[in-house]
Amino acid sequence: NNKAVHMTSPVTLTLAAAASFVALSYLQEASCGLLILGTTLSYGLVYGALKATREPPIARQSEWRERQVSTVNAVLLVCGSLLCFAEWPTYDASEGWISQGLAYWPVTFAALFVGYLQWDVLWMLYHSSLHFDELAHHLLFIAVTHYVLWGRYFARPFAWLSVTELSTPFLNCRWFLAATGSKGRAYDTCSLLFASAFLATRALGYGMGLVDLWLARDLWRPAHWGLYVVIALVHAGYALNLVWASKVVGAARRAMKSGHRE
Repeated sequence: NNKAVHMTSPVTLTLAAAASFVALSYLQEASCGLLILGTTLSYGLVYGALKATREPPIARQSEWRERQVSTVNAVLLVCGSLLCFAEWPTYDASEGWISQGLAYWPVTFAALFVGYLQWDVLWMLYHSSLHFDELAHHLLFIAVTHYVLWGRYFARPFAWLSVTELSTPFLNCRWFLAATGSKGRAYDTCSLLFASAFLATRALGYGMGLVDLWLARDLWRPAHWGLYVVIALVHAGYALNLVWASKVVGAARRAMKSGHRE
C-alpha cells in the first residue's frame, strides 16, 4: 500500500497542480489565459519531441530535456525584456505601474513566463524532482505574475525581472558539460559567465529595480491592497536570489582556482 501511494502521489500532485493552473488562467482575460495555457502545453510538447532526438548516454535524461526547454524560455524572456525596456518611454507617469491597457510587451512576455513556470512545476512534481528553494521560487512568481496580469500592474518592473533569465543558459551549459563528464576549461568558462550574469542581473539589477520601485511608490500606492502582497513577494524573491548569490560566488571562486591550477 505504501508503495502504491508513493507511485501515485506524484501523478496526483501533478494533476492537482494542473487543475489549479487552469483555474488561475481562467481568471485572466480570454486571450491572456489562452496564451498562458498554450505556452504551458507547448513546452510540454517540445519536451515530448525531444524524446525522439538522439540524447547523450547519461543517467538523468529527463533533466537533460527539461534544461533544454528552460534554455529556450530564458532566451525568449531575455529578448522580451529588451522589448519591455524599449517600451518604457511610451508610458506616462503611472502606466508602468498601474496600466490603462497601453503596455503591450510586458503582458505578452509575462504570460509566456508564467506559462513556462507552470510547465516546470508540473515537471518537477511528476518526476519528484523537488528542490524546496526552486519550487518556492516558481510558486512565488506564478502567484505574482498571475496577479499582476489580472490587475495589469507593474509593466515597468517586468523588464528588469525578466532580464534575470540571462544567467539561465550559462547555468544549463554548465550542467550539460558536467553531465557529459566535460569538466574542463569550457566548464570553468561557463561557471564564470553564469556567475557574472547572475550577479549582474539577479543581485545588482534586481536591487536597482527595487530602488526604482520605491522611488515611484506614489504612483502605485493607489492600487488594490493585493499589490502590496505582490511587492512583499518580490522582495522575498530578491532575498532568495541573494541566498543563491552566495552559493554562486563560491562556485565562481572554485572555478577560478581550477583555472589557476591549469
